[in-house]
Amino acid sequence: GGLFCQAQRKEALKHFVSRKALDVDGCGEKVIEQLVDREMVTTPADLFRLSAGVVTALDRMGPKSAQKLVDALGNAKETTLPRFIYSLGIREVGEATAANLAHYFETLEALMTASKEQLIEVPDVGEIVAAHIFNFFREEHNLAVVNDLRDVGIHWPDIEKVADDVELPFEGKTVVLTGSLSQLSRTEAKEALQKLGAKVTGSVSKKTDLVVAGEAAGSKLTKAQELGIEVWDEQQLIDFMQR
Repeated sequence: GGLFCQAQRKEALKHFVSRKALDVDGCGEKVIEQLVDREMVTTPADLFRLSAGVVTALDRMGPKSAQKLVDALGNAKETTLPRFIYSLGIREVGEATAANLAHYFETLEALMTASKEQLIEVPDVGEIVAAHIFNFFREEHNLAVVNDLRDVGIHWPDIEKVADDVELPFEGKTVVLTGSLSQLSRTEAKEALQKLGAKVTGSVSKKTDLVVAGEAAGSKLTKAQELGIEVWDEQQLIDFMQR
């Protein structure tokens, strides 16, 4: 995967600012399309070099909206390693795989220099995905994009080392989130569960160990009850996280 022609560039940038990646508020598809068409942005790092004055040139962008967008980009510089890996748009690396890679390698440098053999050791990474990741970090253009992003100030906290003897309460457990949560965002709930060792999936099956059901939980909750799977509400999850 690379960030070359205009159409590809637009898709890569839309992915980069999307909710599960760097989550830049107010940087929707139309904004990205204009920025690329007007050649104001060619690489992800260019987004962080935009000033409010330049952004006001876009259609339907008053000074207030422009300043808001620049502020949102400033806030997005502080991210997490899983989100950053996901934002790069490596082929077949979804958010769950990005989280597994981050927790396995702990630093971006270790991931970038990993061999295919090391990559295959990561949960959910098979030979094909390992090859995509390995090849991505061997392309000059992609390395330039990553270094450029570090240079404009994208950063994240260190991955907390989990000592080998620490019991992860959800290790090996498969958890499904359903319905709308009121206190946590779905992403926060998912990240919290992954930190506790859980594998968070989208569908309920016999292999599911726990379902966390928010308001208006539908068919997934019904299926869990039919299969006799343990069901928690949001408060039970929060209480457990705070223990």
